Amino acid sequence: MRLIFQKGKQRKLIEKYKAMHKPKTWADISKDLCVTASALNEWRHETVSLPLKIYSRMDKPGHYKQYITAKRKDSWGRIAGGNNSRGRRKKIKVPNNSPLLAEFFGIILGDGNVYVNKKYGVYQIRVASHPLQEVEYAQFVMGLFDVLFGLKTSITKRGRAIYVCADSRELADFLLKNLPGLKSKFSFPQWIYNDDICLRSFVRGLIDTDGSIYRLSNKNPKTMRIGFKNADSSLSLAYRKALLKLGLHPSKIIYRNIFLTRKADVKRYLKEIGFHNTKHRERLLKLAPSYSGQILPDLMGGD
Repeated sequence: MRLIFQKGKQRKLIEKYKAMHKPKTWADISKDLCVTASALNEWRHETVSLPLKIYSRMDKPGHYKQYITAKRKDSWGRIAGGNNSRGRRKKIKVPNNSPLLAEFFGIILGDGNVYVNKKYGVYQIRVASHPLQEVEYAQFVMGLFDVLFGLKTSITKRGRAIYVCADSRELADFLLKNLPGLKSKFSFPQWIYNDDICLRSFVRGLIDTDGSIYRLSNKNPKTMRIGFKNADSSLSLAYRKALLKLGLHPSKIIYRNIFLTRKADVKRYLKEIGFHNTKHRERLLKLAPSYSGQILPDLMGGD
């Protein structure tokens, strides 16, 4: 049995329960309840209804009983959102290999996720963005889903991020089959690695999602650095390999970070690869207005 609460009350119940068990962390709370941290996080942000057995442990006095608006059987989510969902049956157009597809692959590996739950028939592709700084970029990502696969997407807010979401079993299967790194260590599809235009687009997707721009130091305010950080070592190695093939000079991997620091390299990167994420462009011009001259018109990286 699952419980539906008035908006905001489920979250307050869970946060009150944690407050009663200080100084325990959220990880500690999830262990106490014998649930996964991700499940607890979804209940807290009210994206999933709360199971009766969890509620019974959290609210023994029954103070939040008055805020329960409905009760559902455990199978209702599967019926409503799984096997009968339009997303599961949604057809896609299969794109040809192209710079745009290479960029999409980079985006998925950077801030994307392919969620599959065969038991409930859920197949969802999500790309995370910052709710304030990357709204325009989220719209760009939505456009990629449409242009490449003919899929309409939605934007949902969860926690401190917004997500571009597409429900499609066919797209999930396509990505799991054609994008190394989603199921195992990443290795370049040859069509990307052998084509410098596609390789630049792939790198742009990675930097737009997992990259950063900052000054080398306060002593060198005009010297900009482009950084990349990812927990997947195979993807970091591939990113570095891509930069080397494109004639750039990245640093070695330093605590999961790879830096591009040489002035000539940064200028080449901006001119030949650029950003589709306006957050990076705006930060660059804020930190180093001098880049607004010759390089700025090329920052869209218009392959």
